[in-house]
Order: sequence, then C-alpha cells, then structure tokens
Amino acid sequence: MSERPRTILVVDDDARNRSVVRGYLGPTYRILEAADGNSALAVLGGEVVDLVLLDVMMPGMTGFDACRRIKESSKGAFLPVVLLTALSEQEDRNAGLEAGADDFLSKPVDRRELALRVRALLRLREQEQVIATQLGRLRELDALKDDLVSIIVHDLRNPLAGLLGLLQAVMQDVGDSRLREDLGLALENGRKMRDALTDMLHVRMLEEGKLELNLEPQAIAALAAQAIASLEGQAKIYGVGMALSAEAEVILRVDGPLVRRAIENLLANAVKYSGRGETVDVVVRAASGGATIEVMDHGPGVPDSRKAMLFQKFGSVEALRGQPRHGHGLGLYSVQLAVVAHGGRVSVEDRAGGGSVFRVFLPARND
Repeated sequence: MSERPRTILVVDDDARNRSVVRGYLGPTYRILEAADGNSALAVLGGEVVDLVLLDVMMPGMTGFDACRRIKESSKGAFLPVVLLTALSEQEDRNAGLEAGADDFLSKPVDRRELALRVRALLRLREQEQVIATQLGRLRELDALKDDLVSIIVHDLRNPLAGLLGLLQAVMQDVGDSRLREDLGLALENGRKMRDALTDMLHVRMLEEGKLELNLEPQAIAALAAQAIASLEGQAKIYGVGMALSAEAEVILRVDGPLVRRAIENLLANAVKYSGRGETVDVVVRAASGGATIEVMDHGPGVPDSRKAMLFQKFGSVEALRGQPRHGHGLGLYSVQLAVVAHGGRVSVEDRAGGGSVFRVFLPARND
C-alpha cells in the first residue's frame, strides 16, 4: 500500500499567487486552495492537511486571525503554518509568532527557499506523528502492565494470607528455639511480600482515583503505635530501636489503615537506612489545622537536589544515587499518594546532627 501524499493548503485571496505556489510545489505535493480564512477552515474540517501556506494580507479574516483559528482546530497536533507576507516590520512578525505561526516567507517567494522550508516543516510533522504514535503505544502497554499487576496482586493476596496464618499457627506449636527463629524470619519476609502487594494495590487505586477513603475519627498517635508494632520484627533484624512521642492527643477523620500503612512505609525506610544501635524517633504533634507526624532517622540523608524526587514513582534513595534498588520503589510514592488523598502533604528535610526528618501533615476534615 502506497503512502498517502503530503497535502499542502495554500490560502491566498489572489488566484495568481496560488497558481505560482501550485506550480512550484504541485509536482511533489498534493495542493489544495482556499481564497480566505473561512474557506481554509472549511477545507481543514474535511481534509487531512499536512502544512498550510497562509497569506497575511487578506480581506475579512486576517492571516494572523486565520493562523490562530487553524492552530486551535488542530487540537494539539502539530500542523505547520507558514505565513506568506510582504510585511517586513519586526512587529508584524511578532504578531505572527503570537498567532502560532511556525515560519515566514517574504513575497515574492523564492522557489528554492519555499521547497526547503516546506520539506523541513513536513519532516518535523512526520517526527511529531511518529512520537505521538509511540506514546500511544506506550500508554497502551502501560495500561496492560497495570492490569497485569492488578491481576497478580489479587491472585497472590489470598494464598499469601493463608501462608502467613499457617506460619503463625506452626510457630505456636514449635518448641525448638532455632526453628522458631527461622519460622519468625519466614513470617517476617512473608509480611514484607504482603506489604509490597498492598502498596501496589493502593498505588494503582490511588492513581486512578478509585480508592474511596473510609474516613473515621482516629487517634493519630495510636495509628503510629500500631505502625511501630508491625515493624518490630524488621527493626530487630536491623538492630534498630523505635520510639514514639506524642506531644498531644490528636484525633482526625482519616482512613486509618491507609494512614497506618503510610507511617509503616516511612518507618521501614528509616529503619533500613539506620545503623545498628540507633533509634528511629516518631513524633506526633498537633498543628494548626491538623496534625504532623515526623519520622526521624540517623541515616545518610538525602541531597537537597534530590529531595523533591524522592516521592516520585520508583524514586528510592538508591535510584537517586544510581545504586541498585533494595526495595520495590513504591513505598514513598504510596505515602505521597495516601497523604495527598487526605488533602495533606509530605516532605523531607535534614536532621540536625545527621539523618533525615520525614514530615507528614494531615489536615482536620469535616467531611
């Protein structure tokens, strides 16, 4: 199947000028003609046009106005518009650029220059179309990937929950201390897998706006205490302590499980980057209009230039430093999504004496 010939629309109220351009470009391109701006818009509504050669000095709608309307009708796609003008003042060229023109040619048009400029702009349009097609395919692949992840998460959660329950039951009947320790490690790794699956599920649903928050009054310090309890096994393996300080009893309407999981992710990150014998501090404070939760570690810290990137998808500390990632790279991203879903914000800053302070602000809500 042969490729569609490139189509050029020539817009000029002077038929002689249109005839000259047709003579120059007709042997190479398909040429359409219009005598004014309204006729040009009508042609564009029914034809696939690759480039517009547009006269500026026309009765009725000026070339500047026509250019603006043509660009609006292209709906974001790159449709090159070249203004053909006898005007040489810089102010007129500026007006053309403001209208969206991509290039200018002075009358009378030089045949060689016209051919070269048209060829260059058509090449840019072809490249834009290739990029748009590739982006469309990438979006389709990304959607298929997300669907596959959702299926895998759904299919793994139930058998994993059964496995964790079985490990807990077996631990209660085992007297050998070494075997109990091994079972404890297996249980801890199973919980990490469960948490990773939960993060994947939350990220997908939050990105699509499909996770409906179950807002109920919750004691924020109690959620932090639950998060600490769930990370005790991991902290023990790393030889890291965890301490909770609640400066005030703060009760907010939040989705308890989602906020607790966000705190768990911050704790897991802090524990992972803390040295043996160090303590991760969690502080809950009342704040104007809500509450703050601070998770403070003594780790290596995050460079200022990378702080804003840390909460992006797959934006782990290792990835920012060009090192192999030690996790699935969704933990801090899921924290960002969960906090923003509550109308809050999350940030990171340096800790005095070394380390990082991850701060979450959750607003008071009346809904």
